[in-house]
Amino acid sequence: MSFARSSCSLLVCAGAIAAAGCGGTHSRSGSPSPAAAWHRVVLCARAHGMPGLADPQIDSTGKAIFPAGLNVPAETRRACQAMFDRLQPDAETRPPTRAQLVSLLRFARCMRSHGIADWPDPRPDGSFAPDARITGSLKSAFRSQLTACEHLNPDPHGRVYFDRS
Repeated sequence: MSFARSSCSLLVCAGAIAAAGCGGTHSRSGSPSPAAAWHRVVLCARAHGMPGLADPQIDSTGKAIFPAGLNVPAETRRACQAMFDRLQPDAETRPPTRAQLVSLLRFARCMRSHGIADWPDPRPDGSFAPDARITGSLKSAFRSQLTACEHLNPDPHGRVYFDRS
């Protein structure tokens, strides 16, 4: 995962860095809590080009939830990417269930039926590998389609992951 494929809510979010909580609390395993670990990423981002970055919420799986359309400058990405990469919750490394893949396939079909003919089917990891036209577009270009199809998206926060590799 990279800043380009993040926990943002949908499509072409530039990426995610940061999260909620302050302090140095640790889990029972001795590693920093998700909130404390994400806070270190926030501090990095603030020091490297995003001084006004707000602390997002941390969900029950340890994912940071950011506002849609977050724009991460290249300077921030270079400085903080390694920290971000270490904070992927285990849930993101597990493959989606069969039911989740079926839902994602329905979501893709819905997007196509609502005018985005080149919306791809999901990959086995649950991400989408869209063409350059889709990845180069802003979320607002697909707002009506996303709204029409959101009931089919299995992600509880409405996120859609792009694989840009």
